[in-house]
Amino acid sequence: MVERKQSGADVPGRARVVVVGGGYAGVVAALRIAGKAARRRVPVSVALVNPSPLFVERIRLHELAAGRAPRRIELARLLGARGVELVVGRARRIDAAAREVEVELADEEAAATGAAAAAGANGAAAAGANGAAATAHAAARTRRLGYDALVYAPGSAAAQEIVPGGGEHALSVSDAASARALRERLRAARPGARVAVGGGGLTAIEAAAEIAEAFPALRVALATRGRVGEGLSERGRAYVARALRELGVTTLERVRATRVDAHGLHLAPEDASAPGDGAADRLAAPGRLDADIVVLATGFRPAALAGGSGLATVAGGRLAVDRWLRAPAHPEIWGAGDAAAALDGDGAPLRMGCATALPQAAYAADSVVAALAGDAPPPPFRFAFAVQCMSLGRRRGLIQRVDPSDRPIERVLTGRAGAWVKELVCRYTIAVLRFEQLRPHRRGAPAQAPRPQRALGADGGERLPHGAAT
Repeated sequence: MVERKQSGADVPGRARVVVVGGGYAGVVAALRIAGKAARRRVPVSVALVNPSPLFVERIRLHELAAGRAPRRIELARLLGARGVELVVGRARRIDAAAREVEVELADEEAAATGAAAAAGANGAAAAGANGAAATAHAAARTRRLGYDALVYAPGSAAAQEIVPGGGEHALSVSDAASARALRERLRAARPGARVAVGGGGLTAIEAAAEIAEAFPALRVALATRGRVGEGLSERGRAYVARALRELGVTTLERVRATRVDAHGLHLAPEDASAPGDGAADRLAAPGRLDADIVVLATGFRPAALAGGSGLATVAGGRLAVDRWLRAPAHPEIWGAGDAAAALDGDGAPLRMGCATALPQAAYAADSVVAALAGDAPPPPFRFAFAVQCMSLGRRRGLIQRVDPSDRPIERVLTGRAGAWVKELVCRYTIAVLRFEQLRPHRRGAPAQAPRPQRALGADGGERLPHGAAT
């Protein structure tokens, strides 16, 4: 059935907005839509769907794995200040034709909904009431949320399957449960135990450095295709190499993981003809890297919800969106964050990450409110990179300047100053959520300038400008 409550996502006379995903993009979008709509007196009700009742600071999960206690941020309290309904469950399917989201509720949510439904069976006999309660509870495990506008932001997960055996024998720092499992393995490891981290990007480097600093009795190795920190400048790579060496991390470059088993990583040279850089801590690639604990940080895969729902996808499953972040065939759906393929100036999907997710979410939220208010959409989404930030334990960090297309330039901030700036960046992401919780921005997203234009189409959705569906 389609949920038709008098509060939450379905209030008579109010437009219904559903946000799928409670990460950085989803939370910012939900708070901003609710806040800006209230300020503009646009009647709207907002519901956010997320599998967990807690917000996860994903950019700090390597810290959690190394033993640092995370802050507990309850989504209900964060969203409640703006009147956003939290639906704790997993979105299983989007029915774009019917404009509904099918949600498999978490046990606690299902139990509460089932009890409420069963309580409506007044005057029934005891046995009949019990049967009605059981039936209601079973039906309540699935809830269908109707929507007039939807923000698609379910995020991404670790792509452990990239390496055979990774799902069975490797850990990750891609979600809170995996980071906690890694933390327990590290705490239980004997002195001298070997930890192998696969990957050479920011996540892998941060994980290797954090583990090495927090557990100095363990032997940590980092194996990667290409060079460690391939996307950094020469100065940036040199600093990362020195920091890892000081932390006791052994690095193996230009190797690829071919398999993971209970005893470590199987490796093969990526390109035997590629010259090495001659650094003392680089080792010739062995046939295998023995390890007691394997951590894979070799990439992320977008949530499969869009493809499983029959929506158009690109780039390995990311929702296809136009320059207005809308699904071309379904202009009532906006995409933001890791699971949406927003394009950069060169026409390639923006890299996944908090830095790109937050501006997309703000833009999508402003666009939703504009559509519901009958205004024109803002100008096409634009994004320019400025820096890449990396922590190397608690006392070292790297702030790498990049050009607007994310290409590194030879300007870096390192050491304790770099660590301090990286910490400020992490705190800033939470500050953005708190700000949207308390008072939404009065202007559009950066580089956007709303313009008055036409109202909603006859079907209730804003008419796309000519050529918008690309």
